[in-house]
Amino acid sequence: MSDTPKNSSRPSRPSSGGGGDRRGPNKTGGKPGAKSGGKPGGRPENRSGGKSGGGGYKGGSGGSGGGYKGKGTGSNDRKTGSGETKRAWPRPVRQELTNAQRARKAAAMAVADVMGRGFRLESSLAKNPAIEGLDPRDRAFARAIGATTLRRLGQIDAVLAPLLKTPPPGRVQAYLQTAVAQMVFMDVAPHAAVGDTVTLVKADEKSEPFSGLVNAVLRKVAETGKADAAKIPPIRNFPGWLRSEWTRLYGKAAVRRMALLLATSPPLDLSVKNDPDGWAKKLGGTVVGGKTVRLDVIGNVTALEGFKEGEWWAQDISASLPARVLEQACGGFVGKRVADLCAAPGGKTMQLCAMGGDVTAFDLSEARTERLKRNLDRTQLDATIVMADLTEYTPEKTFDAVLLDAPCSSTGTFRRHPDVIHNRRERDITPLTRLQDTLLKHAAKCVSPGGTLLYSVCSLQEREAADRVRKFLKAMPDFGLVKLAPIPGLDLPEGRIDGGMIRLLPSESPDGRGMDGFFIAVLRRADKTDAKET
Repeated sequence: MSDTPKNSSRPSRPSSGGGGDRRGPNKTGGKPGAKSGGKPGGRPENRSGGKSGGGGYKGGSGGSGGGYKGKGTGSNDRKTGSGETKRAWPRPVRQELTNAQRARKAAAMAVADVMGRGFRLESSLAKNPAIEGLDPRDRAFARAIGATTLRRLGQIDAVLAPLLKTPPPGRVQAYLQTAVAQMVFMDVAPHAAVGDTVTLVKADEKSEPFSGLVNAVLRKVAETGKADAAKIPPIRNFPGWLRSEWTRLYGKAAVRRMALLLATSPPLDLSVKNDPDGWAKKLGGTVVGGKTVRLDVIGNVTALEGFKEGEWWAQDISASLPARVLEQACGGFVGKRVADLCAAPGGKTMQLCAMGGDVTAFDLSEARTERLKRNLDRTQLDATIVMADLTEYTPEKTFDAVLLDAPCSSTGTFRRHPDVIHNRRERDITPLTRLQDTLLKHAAKCVSPGGTLLYSVCSLQEREAADRVRKFLKAMPDFGLVKLAPIPGLDLPEGRIDGGMIRLLPSESPDGRGMDGFFIAVLRRADKTDAKET
């Protein structure tokens, strides 16, 4: 790829001006030289880099360099007699980025990592050098841009598609997507979003040849982007394979409701040791589902009253239900040996301890186990911790109750982690189901005769849920499903509790503000007396 777009005609360069404030003061100069036209372009590839075969502004003669619409001249016209390529404009002077620009860059690179490399949004942001040294306000700005982009990606790409002849490289695409998210869905002043994004593209050697394209496309979005996005239903923000499967399983109306939840930031849910009503009053929240305290504003969680004292921990209401369901099925944990498999970071372990169980927590990862220890120390709860690979572990003594919250695709957590719907593929499900089958088989060995096994996943995929339980029951005839009673505080629609299995949809929370999608199944092992009689 040459250093410049192949047409030398280029829109006037915007004044970067620094962009210190996220609402200004940058202003971009000049209007695009031509209107866009033609048929909508294709959906961009999910790549974080690489060469592009085009990327020109829609309707232009950009060639392979990603040029802005205009007549221009061919690339050969820029060559000197010696055959060396002569730049059509001077290489921009590299300037130190402002804090707002660094936040915008971190967000764009994080989106590129999610889409092209399968990273988690939070981990990519945390490791990005651009975010180092930023104050909490600017870090929150970067996080908000990244999350909003992933929550609205279907609508964003639909706005961009008619303006692009061919998808630009993933890095450039991420700059475009994050800028559209700011202008269309975050009410950021267009001149600030456009000016800072173009400055970032020019300062990025891999993306610099596309700066004219980015400038022209974003100016057009500033004019019509909000109106264009309003025509695209939010359900388009789910990737097609998930949209199709969920519609088949749960119906189109449920998926539409889930799409509305995806588009908004979720509240903060807390599990408390005791007195949820009292803590709701202290923290300015409400009690949902009988025991969870829900707060509207998240902010700095560690600064909230009761955190240092270990009186509560952050845990989505759905994630708190497996321990509650298991306690109900067992008739309480007091005096019983309870195992939490795949335990870290420890939300369910802390619940089991607070409920009075003699708890042993298992996890494979050393780093996650250390996090589990820290959480137990903060909450002053006691559990035996075993770092072991469950597939190679044989317990010396079995347990009265075993909770297996298995590794899964986590597609039910899209409200809090919008990256999961973009860095998961349909082909990822099969290896996960194999792992789940293996873990269930070994979890069964930990259950005493007459004991109870709970299997749960934070996935909305049926292959990871009821399908796994049915396969397990065929292979393990000494286990059977436990008939479950309604969960206190939850008014689930008819059919959500079915023969010992519970399906929780994000759109069916008690207050209508959403919860993680979850699946729970409770199984009991026959005791020796039952086995002999059979």
